[in-house]
Amino acid sequence: MFGRTKSKREEFYNKKSHLDSRLKKDIIRNGIAYLPCKVSGIDDILSKFSTEVIAAVDAEFSDTLLNTVDCIPQEYPLVLEIHGPKFSQEEKELITETIISDADYMLGKTEAEYRHHRKVFWGMVTGTVGSGILLGTLKHFVDEVPLEFFYVLFWLFADALVRYLFIEHGDYKNEKIRAGRIASMKVEFVEGE
Repeated sequence: MFGRTKSKREEFYNKKSHLDSRLKKDIIRNGIAYLPCKVSGIDDILSKFSTEVIAAVDAEFSDTLLNTVDCIPQEYPLVLEIHGPKFSQEEKELITETIISDADYMLGKTEAEYRHHRKVFWGMVTGTVGSGILLGTLKHFVDEVPLEFFYVLFWLFADALVRYLFIEHGDYKNEKIRAGRIASMKVEFVEGE
């Protein structure tokens, strides 16, 4: 009883992942990440809300795919392996086109968000510089109390600018890479499993 026993919490906290070896064993072959997905039919892949004009990927299928992609390092290209029944050539084309189409929409949405955030970034740069110049100029002409408003304005812009530069910019870049990887993903069919 002289030694300190580890609590279960400490044991759980100190547990290490073996994700790299797990990925190399289960998913990565020859520098490519193969994402196996077992389906029983086309209804497991396509949303029940799909129409003949516009088909969409089922949300549960998409979530499963995205969760797996998020575990794979960014340097590996992706191949989606659909394990299931023998699909007709027409069904294979529909599934492939739907997955590619959804990925293109995701990439387009991500690019639009990235462009929006770049505009916000330049607005923050302009606001920080402008309010800094205004603050420096007005410091000589305005009393202390009204000047506080310009200090608050300057720090509001500066805070948003710093947050974007050091936190959000990397997140947006990673999201763009993720969407680009998914849009570049190949689809293969493995029949009879």
